[in-house]
Amino acid sequence: MTKRLFVLCFLFLIGCTNLKAQILYGVRMSGGLAYQEVKSSIVRTTGGSVKTFNIYGFAQAPLNNDFWLSAGLGIANKGSIVYDDALTTTTHLTYFEMPVSVIRKFTFSNTGIFFIGTGGYIATGWKGRLNYETPGSYTSDIIKYGKDNDVKKFDTGLYFSTGFELRNRLVFNVGYSLGLNNIASLSQQDSGTSVVKNRVFSVGLGYLIK
Repeated sequence: MTKRLFVLCFLFLIGCTNLKAQILYGVRMSGGLAYQEVKSSIVRTTGGSVKTFNIYGFAQAPLNNDFWLSAGLGIANKGSIVYDDALTTTTHLTYFEMPVSVIRKFTFSNTGIFFIGTGGYIATGWKGRLNYETPGSYTSDIIKYGKDNDVKKFDTGLYFSTGFELRNRLVFNVGYSLGLNNIASLSQQDSGTSVVKNRVFSVGLGYLIK
């Protein structure tokens, strides 16, 4: 099912080139903080965040009454820090991600366009790393994706955004991703971690190509 959604969204991006309507293309880079909702019977303290960097290409197609359909494809980083006594575990996850949202634009003639949007995203794991640190040691492992490995491969959730498009085509964007899919693998659940869900807050800068 997830692969089909990726294909459909990709076809939307390609198909936009054949539409006569005013299609906007752009690229966006963002940085922010990622953390995870963790429910575990063995982890004593959670809630630490990791810094992230994300990059997307996107296309926007007009709908009706200043509403736009936006779809993108890019690389998103997620993860968290978990504290358990003297052990600190830092999780870095990198995904290929495809956000799709409906945007409402409000035009201010002298400055630009304010927008708000909501939608969802689908993502598939690409690579990742686990860092283990104690007061006297530091080790690192490569993450293996899969329900029987370190973390499940696919992630889905909601995406909320707001920002401002300037007349010079620069776009300032603030976004929040709320993961709905439990990415805890079967091995994690067997060891006492029942739920792991991604959360990302980001601030970005983009450029529109009209």
